[in-house]
Amino acid sequence: MCASLSSKHWTAVHLGDKETLLWTLASGDVIHHQRTPRTAADAKQDLIAALSQAQVTKSAPVLVCGLTEPRAALKVPVTPADLDLMAYDLEGWPLLALPGLRQTSPVGLMQNSTAQIAGFLALNPKWDGVICLPGAVTHWVQVSAAEVVSFQSTLTTGLYAALETRFALPASWSESALAQAVADTISRPERLASRLAELQASLQSTDTVSAPGDRTEAAGLLWGYLLGADLAATRPYWLGQNLALIAPDSLASPYISALAAQGLPVTQAQPDRMALEGLKQAWRRKGDSPTTP
Repeated sequence: MCASLSSKHWTAVHLGDKETLLWTLASGDVIHHQRTPRTAADAKQDLIAALSQAQVTKSAPVLVCGLTEPRAALKVPVTPADLDLMAYDLEGWPLLALPGLRQTSPVGLMQNSTAQIAGFLALNPKWDGVICLPGAVTHWVQVSAAEVVSFQSTLTTGLYAALETRFALPASWSESALAQAVADTISRPERLASRLAELQASLQSTDTVSAPGDRTEAAGLLWGYLLGADLAATRPYWLGQNLALIAPDSLASPYISALAAQGLPVTQAQPDRMALEGLKQAWRRKGDSPTTP
């Protein structure tokens, strides 16, 4: 049986792409914080591992984001602050879960971003615009009157991670090279594949791009080519809009540079804080009893 929302002692969990964030709270205060790497394809197994490591008792209620199945995702438009929680039993732990969001045109699915969006909107009431959430899948989310109206997704960061490894590029990148490549690709996105082939050929040549600085420039070009195509595809979502970016610095920085090259200011928000605030808001919310998917 699911524990009451009025309980003063509970655990909040955000299942991200690469790590599981866990907070234990008592009377609204965080008394324990833990982050563990994601290791399993099955989110439930990573959640069990995180709960066990934190020694969460099976009598303590748990609220989690990123667990629900795609079929349980709610269709937009939807207001994150009004989402019903879903009840689960996970090997004896009483779970409440925030559902993901889905869209039919263009087809899209967000499974672990709901808490971050809800947290940002709770901390920024009356904010209208577009929230960008880079990750294994990057989501551009249009928000109006606290409602998620629509979203569009890209695989930009996942493509970068795969090509960064293939090309043996450093973690650092050239901002000027990124800006140059963004300008080139945003105006001619159809040339993306050929630009990537050119970059690969230059890296394979023995007489070019051999110094560390050259490889930093190559990393900037790779980010710029991919982000230029990303921005070209999502132009209706950022052109003339208030922009917020919810991402760790490692992912936020290239997006901020790419958007700055277009003269667009961005508000950056920390993903951990947004996730916790969204989960706390869901916990405080009074409403219908949780539903079973």
